[in-house]
Amino acid sequence: MKRITIGFGGFVIVFLTLLLMACKEGSAPLYRSLESEPSVQVSQDLNRDMLDSVAITNEENRLFVSIDTLQAIATDLTGYFRATNEARWNDLLHYYPLHKTPNDSSMRNNMTNQMDEWTKRGVKNRTAAAEIMYASKVFLDGDQEVVLLNMDLLHFVEFYPNYDGPRPDGLKGMINSSYGKNNGTYKETFLAPGDSMPLKYWEVDGLSRIWAVSHVDSSHWCFLPPNFNETGASSMMGGSAMVEALRHRRTNDPTAEK
Repeated sequence: MKRITIGFGGFVIVFLTLLLMACKEGSAPLYRSLESEPSVQVSQDLNRDMLDSVAITNEENRLFVSIDTLQAIATDLTGYFRATNEARWNDLLHYYPLHKTPNDSSMRNNMTNQMDEWTKRGVKNRTAAAEIMYASKVFLDGDQEVVLLNMDLLHFVEFYPNYDGPRPDGLKGMINSSYGKNNGTYKETFLAPGDSMPLKYWEVDGLSRIWAVSHVDSSHWCFLPPNFNETGASSMMGGSAMVEALRHRRTNDPTAEK
């Protein structure tokens, strides 16, 4: 069966990876036995913080767009993270560059249905905090404007006990590609004493890039993951704008290597 490979944001990348792996490995549960996991801890009070709003660094020499534009980006990025946290998939599509797929209602329905399916199967994403540490200048890319952001991100990809897909600890490559190399740490914890199966999750804590794009006739900002061009979504942005933005970051962002 043909799988949709257009991704928006890290959450869709997680789902697409799971879909592809599930096709290869089948649908049988792939948990390891608890006897092989002596490091699993019991947590009476797992931190469930969710992002309130995206912050902006006070180091102005790292920001190359007007404050009005940056505040608009931060507001829309807050909406993007909140929609993900609350599994509001139709709302999340509001932050995907639909001006690049204006008439593909079938694609949109399939994307929301797939995300809803994996949510019910126990996969959740949760952003606890995000601060914009760098913003490139605005680059014109055909019918849209592009800004490359670098964030200080605290984010969790969680696999609840009812999850029955590919092993969460085997997703390191996807986590590195989506959220920055070596930013993710795999962990397991029981939600309460006596639980037979732990919550398994990746904790992402570090600097993570994201692309902000807006149609030239709109002040609404949408977002693409750093590796969007690897997920079948290369048509979302031209190569010239991408290269110029990455070059700008290497020259002007002191954290460009992270």
